[in-house]
Amino acid sequence: MRMSHRRSRTLRAAPQILLVTGLLLSAVATPIGAPAATADDGTTVTFTGAGWGHGVGLSQYGAYGAARDGWTATEIIEHFYVGASVATMGENGLAAPEEPLWVNLEMDRTDLELIVREVSYTDPPGPPAAMLVTRGDDEWELAKNDQLLIHWDSDAGTCALVVEAAADGSSTELGAGPCVVDITWDGWEEEPTRKVEIAGCSLTDYTTGGTKPCQYGRGDLHLRAGPGGMDLSVELDFDDYVLGIEEMPYYWGFASYGGYEALKAQAIAARSYARELQLARGPVGNNSCGAWCDVRDTTWDQRYVGWGHGQDEWVAAVGETAGQVATHPDAPNGSIVRAYYFSSTGGATENIREVWSGSPTQEYYSSVEDLWSLDPALNGNASWSKTVAAVTAGSAVGLDEIISAQVTERNTSGSARTVRFTGVSGGTVVTVDKTSSWVKSTFGLKSIYFDVSLGQPPPPFTDIVGSIHYDAIAFIWSEGITKGCNPPENTLYCPSAAVSREQMAAFLTRALDLPSTGTDYFVDDDDSIFEGDINRLAAAGITRGCNPPDNDRFCPDDAVTRAQMAAFLVRAFGYTDGANTDHFVDDDDSIFEHDINRIAAAEVTFGCNPPDNDRYCPEEPVQRDQMASFLKRALSGAAG
Repeated sequence: MRMSHRRSRTLRAAPQILLVTGLLLSAVATPIGAPAATADDGTTVTFTGAGWGHGVGLSQYGAYGAARDGWTATEIIEHFYVGASVATMGENGLAAPEEPLWVNLEMDRTDLELIVREVSYTDPPGPPAAMLVTRGDDEWELAKNDQLLIHWDSDAGTCALVVEAAADGSSTELGAGPCVVDITWDGWEEEPTRKVEIAGCSLTDYTTGGTKPCQYGRGDLHLRAGPGGMDLSVELDFDDYVLGIEEMPYYWGFASYGGYEALKAQAIAARSYARELQLARGPVGNNSCGAWCDVRDTTWDQRYVGWGHGQDEWVAAVGETAGQVATHPDAPNGSIVRAYYFSSTGGATENIREVWSGSPTQEYYSSVEDLWSLDPALNGNASWSKTVAAVTAGSAVGLDEIISAQVTERNTSGSARTVRFTGVSGGTVVTVDKTSSWVKSTFGLKSIYFDVSLGQPPPPFTDIVGSIHYDAIAFIWSEGITKGCNPPENTLYCPSAAVSREQMAAFLTRALDLPSTGTDYFVDDDDSIFEGDINRLAAAGITRGCNPPDNDRFCPDDAVTRAQMAAFLVRAFGYTDGANTDHFVDDDDSIFEHDINRIAAAEVTFGCNPPDNDRYCPEEPVQRDQMASFLKRALSGAAG
């Protein structure tokens, strides 16, 4: 469900899926007598929720849904930051930055190795610029692929420089000296011809799912001494910085996805966040950044990935919003909003003071509606659940046994504020109140938009009663890996139905929580509702296709054999042991025999002919009930 284009500032009622926040602790003694979860009764505590992240500011999936509904980037910003406006730095009385931005890349390093690279262009802007290393009055020029090795001497407080030349392999010691080293090239040009790579460093590319080396082509690099070692930062202007931000899937900007305005809103938010922090933290080298920086390159501030990750849609979004930031008259630093953002909500964003104690009460951090995040067609975290053994939960909150667990207070957004655990401690029934943030951190939940129940609710399927795979089916249902086989009712699981290759992709994608990708790997899955899952599986290297050597087809409707499933599970879970131990007599002719042996060694399979179990039945199709058992054993790390 998406909201209409007409905006609304009203807050919806608390969603039924939500629960906790605040850090309270009380122990109220009452006579013992209520039934409790004991160490051996299998009772569980289940958290059922929605959304991912802290909930303050801009919801990225909310922005995506709004963009698809026709909202502009300005409307998105004005919705999620209440009372805010979009303005351009340096125009209409809004001050332009007096200094470029310093972004920390490495902190407290003893050794660093930097490599000179050239930027490749189809139509090069000119010959490669000089790459200069400067320390005091000394200056050295580095050539393509030369390496600069830097060692920090903690006792002397100096940095020793060594250049290893790519041309002849020679090594030149430049000597020790102050850890004040600058590296410059044409990084301030629109099309720089050089870039610097940090050896041994790589970053995940959220678009492809692969990794890329840490490379930086814009601005200048600065090496400085920090309290624990060397700090490496890049200095660049704000728009060049935003080009290197990777916090939202760039492919949302494709015409087929309809989220280009969300990319523009993300660019405005990222630029606002960085500029406000620069103003709030003060001079580089003597501020709260923790290194020589205005901002850090991790999600502690914002994820800055440098050169080589951006796509045309993101570059265009940054360009169209050049210099634009979110402003509010009550914002304390230059009227610029510190534009917090996160993945998704449980239906509404948070009032900041309700979730972050001691935070300011500015209007722009108010709770607003975000029904887009609850649309499962948009957001893979529109709903989720997490189950914990009751004895584990009891131990975490300091109870010998748990009698009940419930949300007792909620925030304006409907998220949980306080969770009350009632149980037995030292023979006395007591209650323990915990904040939702404590619960989220302790039990690894995705957000505080959750509810909690004691005892595992039964799955809604009417066709699995008496199945030997019942527990496994219940497990993958509780983990959100299956929803059923007869939407929208989903009252059936179809346990004896064969698993198709496209269904298998959905099972594994949900089980492993694989990241999305904008790459389309196969030509025959365009009509499949599981196309996104198939592409995620391919990006993760779990499938290669079904028509080698071309492998441009996936054959989504084909049934998965038990032999093929063994290969999928080996790639998905990384099993390596036991390949040469022969467990079964009927797989000697199978090209997947080693994979079958590996999942047998991992106790993911026992065979297909109990009690002997000396056969695997490799050519038989995998049934949905068998799939559940495979996954439960794999995810549990042992046979179920």
